[in-house]
Amino acid sequence: MIGPAFFKLIQTSISQGFRSGSHLVLGISLSDIIMVFVAWYGLSSVFETRSAQKIISVIGGVVIICFGLYTASKRHISPTPSRSLIKEGNFRLKYLGQGFLFNIVNPGTWLFWLIPIGLANAYAKRIEQLIFLSTVLLTNFCMDIIKCAISNELKKFLTDNVITIINRVVGSILIAFGLYLAISAFLPDNVSLLNSFR
Repeated sequence: MIGPAFFKLIQTSISQGFRSGSHLVLGISLSDIIMVFVAWYGLSSVFETRSAQKIISVIGGVVIICFGLYTASKRHISPTPSRSLIKEGNFRLKYLGQGFLFNIVNPGTWLFWLIPIGLANAYAKRIEQLIFLSTVLLTNFCMDIIKCAISNELKKFLTDNVITIINRVVGSILIAFGLYLAISAFLPDNVSLLNSFR
């Protein structure tokens, strides 16, 4: 699905490479696993209430806006081998944390996972539900890794200036998503599109 996490994943893979993008994917997948099991054990009703959605929307919107401002302000400079080693040593958990936080504060992601949870409940046995949900999570993870690989290949054909422009564009898109999420908390239910974004 096209949403803030998608754009952040593409931008990170292009500007920082496959390894950073894959760490972002790990963070996203970890938050997906937590959300699925929270919903699976019946706690999803908490997030279905309008008041909870408003709180998550405002918090999520602010977080995504901050990510957008940070992304838009970054100027890309190709790292030297020595800088790459320092970056790898110091910032390995940075993208893991970004992916986790970026995904889990998006109320659209919570609503998205209610669909496979509902389908899983069609299976009578608990083990069948577990196999089904694990397959969905693994498929989602593999698709994100493929996005990283494709984006990383595109990086070879892009100059630092082009990647900087991509940062500006993606940052602007994230700011727009964040503003919408925050504002949608105060819109009537019939015009809210939270469940369209992931």
